Amino acid sequence: MFFRKKKSPETELEKRLRDLKLRKINYVDDGFDTLGTEMNSDPKAIMRLKPVNYYAIKHSYILARLYSSEDMEENYVQFFRFESEHQCGKTKIYQLDRELTAKVLAKVGIIV
Repeated sequence: MFFRKKKSPETELEKRLRDLKLRKINYVDDGFDTLGTEMNSDPKAIMRLKPVNYYAIKHSYILARLYSSEDMEENYVQFFRFESEHQCGKTKIYQLDRELTAKVLAKVGIIV
């Protein structure tokens, strides 16, 4: 007999994120454990991360899911750590302001 793993109920924020535009950005995995505490104190900690091509470093990387509204007034980011193609950690969802989001996107070549 098999049992399905029960999903935790979705929060209002998670429901809202489904309506926003999603961009996935890969970063070099250097200090994922400290990233959460740094983001809690200062969201500008995201700027210390170095973007990388997925194929260059696919054995261990940080995936950032960046959610944005059409007018870029509402922006959120969540980080996931992947090792050997398996997710092995994630952070909570952090809110970013418009200016910081524009800098993050410009760092990977997306000009808004």
